[in-house]
Amino acid sequence: MSLPIPEKFYDLFRRPILCALTTVNPNGQPHSVPVWCDFDGEHVRINMPAATKKARNLKLNPKVSLLLIEPQSSRHWVEIQGRVSEPIDEAHGAREHINKLSEKYTGNPVYQPYGASGINREMYVIEAIKINGN
Repeated sequence: MSLPIPEKFYDLFRRPILCALTTVNPNGQPHSVPVWCDFDGEHVRINMPAATKKARNLKLNPKVSLLLIEPQSSRHWVEIQGRVSEPIDEAHGAREHINKLSEKYTGNPVYQPYGASGINREMYVIEAIKINGN
């Protein structure tokens, strides 16, 4: 059962704030990368190409941490610690999701991939186990 995201953090998810996603490498070392995310009113969601290191890490270990920091004031931030769902493929909504994220972050309603990175997108839903923030 996912913890509810407190309303005081909703504004961070509404704006195009780049997130830091941390996954766990097979050797146990943390791996952090910038990602886009959103909040559907119940769950935080992320999206990535299936062939990336972060996606491979999530298939081996579903534990994640996602950090958003208000760009104008480091005093407003939220960290979601939790686990991701099984990947949701393009046939079940991942393509629509990346298009929604593209509109949020770039203003373009159709995601424009860099090279071949737009192929085989996967969406993950984060089940919040712990929420930290200010």
